[in-house]
Amino acid sequence: MSPFFPIANEADLPEHGGRLVVVDEAWIGIFQTPQGIFAIDAMCPHAGANLAKGDVCDGILFCPVHLWRFRLSDGRYLDADMERFNLSTYEVQVVDGAIHVALPKEPKSVRLV
Repeated sequence: MSPFFPIANEADLPEHGGRLVVVDEAWIGIFQTPQGIFAIDAMCPHAGANLAKGDVCDGILFCPVHLWRFRLSDGRYLDADMERFNLSTYEVQVVDGAIHVALPKEPKSVRLV
């Protein structure tokens, strides 16, 4: 299991939808939904769009460019059986309002976009 590192605060998130956090060079989308807070790769594998700008409905993230669909809970691409388009997800813990995400190593830089 990877260690957890703080990358955002609950107050940084919109009530519904996502926020992009650039952790070192990786784009991570943090999404607040009625089901909880999710962290997922935020660069669309199709066209490189910022998925943090996408709409979320019933735990499904829609790419803002071509409306590809991804499940927030496990990153699965839902429009075809093509595993190569699945996104990585990150385990999340919220501690005193701080959003901690499991990462393979301590980040050198964290930037909210």
